[in-house]
Amino acid sequence: MEQSSDSERSFAEIMDLKLSNRERLIRAIQNASPEELEISAQRIKNVLLDSVNPSQRRQRIAPPAFAKSK
Repeated sequence: MEQSSDSERSFAEIMDLKLSNRERLIRAIQNASPEELEISAQRIKNVLLDSVNPSQRRQRIAPPAFAKSK
């Protein structure tokens, strides 16, 4: 039983940490100047545009032979 309470406590700690990180990021965005937000948005757009090259996309792996229906 002790292991269960440890994992529940760990889960709660993880969720608290995620919440505090989310709140910290939201505050950072709210406090950023419009210029800072535009620079960040442009960086994201550039990365997304650079990844449009089809050769850089992940390839789907075919299902294993035993899973193919006959």
